[in-house]
Amino acid sequence: MKAVIFDLFGTVVANLDPPRLVAAIDAIAGELGAPPDLFREAWSETFRHRMDGRLQDGEDQFRDILDSLGVASTATQRRAASEIRRDFMRAALAPKKHAIDCLEELRRQGFKIGMATDCSSETPDLLCETELGSHFEVIASSAHLRVTKPDPRMYDHVLTGLGVSGSDCIYVGDGNSEELVGAKRHGMLTVWVDNGDQQHWRERFVPEGDHEIRCLSELVSLADAARRG
Repeated sequence: MKAVIFDLFGTVVANLDPPRLVAAIDAIAGELGAPPDLFREAWSETFRHRMDGRLQDGEDQFRDILDSLGVASTATQRRAASEIRRDFMRAALAPKKHAIDCLEELRRQGFKIGMATDCSSETPDLLCETELGSHFEVIASSAHLRVTKPDPRMYDHVLTGLGVSGSDCIYVGDGNSEELVGAKRHGMLTVWVDNGDQQHWRERFVPEGDHEIRCLSELVSLADAARRG
């Protein structure tokens, strides 16, 4: 084994917390002068478009929703609303317990480190501002590649960037988006991160890995054993 590819949410950072997410969306609606319940529903309906890049982050991300609700907004309001969302996402990118230690030890052992994440367009830049960002040599972002997992292009992007084949790679994820299924198709050894009752999001959730861990501290010995063959 030469490389480890990680998922982001639910893997190296926690899944988005539903109550905090609702509070952030309501704060955005309040800034824009939109009815919170209607805005929240419309925002949820744009999820796939944000993940596959059809809807980019920034001040204009709210325009279609507001138009559909018949709500007028100013550039200043949209800018402030965008900052609320950025602040929420920035806070959400705090590393899980043992994540940094795990990444540092894997790199010390000589593993190349990559990431494949379904996320909106600003997330990779925000991630690179955190202490996690410097650990990933290649990041496949769905919003930039315009496809989501388990599309082969997500995995191919990371494997090509790292210069490894799937059979030389471990994929680590919480099982959302059929990501482990996609990684197996590329010949990767798969590790499912079991989040227990903290697995808030289960979109196309397939928790079927070759190995199972509850904490990233368990990954180091597993990866070392796989590397030694």
